[in-house]
Amino acid sequence: MYKHSTQQQRRNQIETLYNAGITKGVDICQRTSIPKQTVYRVLNQIKDKKSLQHKRGAGRPSKIKANDKRRIAALYQSNPRTSLRSILPRLSSPVSISTLHAQVKRQNFVSKRAVRVPALTDLHISKRIAWCKEMKCFDWSKTFFTDECSVWLDSGRVNMWIKKGQTVHLPTFRHPSKVHLWGGISIMRTTHLRIFTENFNQVVYISTLRECLIEEANAKYGDSWVLQEDNSPVHTGSAAKGWKTEFVPLRIDWPPNSPDLAPIENLWAVLKRRLIVLHPKTVSQLKQAIQDIWATFDPDFLRPFCTSMPKRIRLCLDNAGKKINY
Repeated sequence: MYKHSTQQQRRNQIETLYNAGITKGVDICQRTSIPKQTVYRVLNQIKDKKSLQHKRGAGRPSKIKANDKRRIAALYQSNPRTSLRSILPRLSSPVSISTLHAQVKRQNFVSKRAVRVPALTDLHISKRIAWCKEMKCFDWSKTFFTDECSVWLDSGRVNMWIKKGQTVHLPTFRHPSKVHLWGGISIMRTTHLRIFTENFNQVVYISTLRECLIEEANAKYGDSWVLQEDNSPVHTGSAAKGWKTEFVPLRIDWPPNSPDLAPIENLWAVLKRRLIVLHPKTVSQLKQAIQDIWATFDPDFLRPFCTSMPKRIRLCLDNAGKKINY
């Protein structure tokens, strides 16, 4: 397609010069970088009043038969993990793996890294549907969406500009340092961010809520704010539940295996992408970079995340309770 486009541009360029009075091939060659043979061929077409538009020819016959093309499409639609080499023996005529690869691309299949997501059982799906129906008209304006995540030092894909043939090695550690984060967002603001390295248990969780959320949420919304959290055992343990009964006004019963419904998951993704650009080299730099990025999340930036809940619920119901791409 690109080759044909370039050829057509050359024909148009020659025709434009010809119509402008530059009719000699040598003059056109001097004004353009078009090969001499091409110039004279196109000039002859113009003089003979032939069309300069590309005509699709028969071309070389495809080595892959029509029934094999349909078989390839069916195999990938039924099992996207099918490898090219496993398809070769199933074809009626032998072809090279490069020919097969070109045919697969021609059918608009592309190779992408699979994104691992929590497995949803039939019970999970039914609970997600019931939850979405119940929460369709919920007012999310006073909800704090909270979660934890981990960040590794020097993690993520790193792209570099290098000369062709050059190899650049990026040193990595067998056990890279990491930090854990707890944070929350609402339409109006972020909570205080807690960065820690110890194991996250119920004691740590209770102290985190007390220090990073309770006072600020009460000051903003009184006793009408809502806590959203997932079903981690740290959140649902007896000690944490008992403490929240006393200090948290309202809590949302979150459906199982449903990070796709939680907007803060998308915020963690933003934070990690920005960290890759900063590429901190020490744990101290990593912590400071995280704090700096967190401070940039102002209300205008947070609002679309939090107001996306009605749409997430609608998409989940439209998708019969299965995972949504959000």
